[in-house]
Amino acid sequence: MSSLHPHKRYLWGRRQSRPLKPNQKDILNKVWPNVLLELPEGLITDPLKMFSLSYTELWLEIGFGGGEHLVAQAIAHADIGFIGCEPYINGVASLACQIHDQQLHNIRIVKDDARLLVAKLPSNSVGRLFVLFPDPWPKKRHHKRRIIQEASVAEFARILKPGGQFNIATDDQDYASWIQNIMEGNSKFELILGNRIRMTDRPTDWPVTRYEQKGIVQGRVPVYLTYTLKSL
Repeated sequence: MSSLHPHKRYLWGRRQSRPLKPNQKDILNKVWPNVLLELPEGLITDPLKMFSLSYTELWLEIGFGGGEHLVAQAIAHADIGFIGCEPYINGVASLACQIHDQQLHNIRIVKDDARLLVAKLPSNSVGRLFVLFPDPWPKKRHHKRRIIQEASVAEFARILKPGGQFNIATDDQDYASWIQNIMEGNSKFELILGNRIRMTDRPTDWPVTRYEQKGIVQGRVPVYLTYTLKSL
């Protein structure tokens, strides 16, 4: 049973930062019917059946930003079905354009808070989970808005397969410590890349995103953490 309220909304702030370009609107309207996932009222019994083709496993990216990482992973792993969750229409439009240009069939989009999807996914259904450079909500009074919380991590442990990976990145040092404290409080996860002394080793199979590059240019140091769900 999910520990998150299935009807609670978790989003704050605007869902659109700038108007979409005409070509973005055209492509979004064209691609949207084939990639949009509307969340059902009840639980999702078999997430892979939400794809038109057959795939061996499901991977999930929460907050995909401009979609570069998700697209690169989908191209590199054509046998995997991907779900990307992003509530902001500009990022959704960017990903839709890339799906159109690359003629990808293994990506589906949930345009909403990912926790609403996670609450409906069956246990042990996700092989790999990405949360890359989420909003750090730096003000203390906003920490409750961070995606990495005890309750959400417990849900991530539920949906991941034993041995599945949870990949996290942030360039906010306070959030990096927050993440490690939360993760260390869940005995189901084991840290396999990154530690409190040396947290900057970059995984070789994570494509670089524009946000990541921008942060590095501005002097922010990314932290990369990979956890695995312990086998039963």
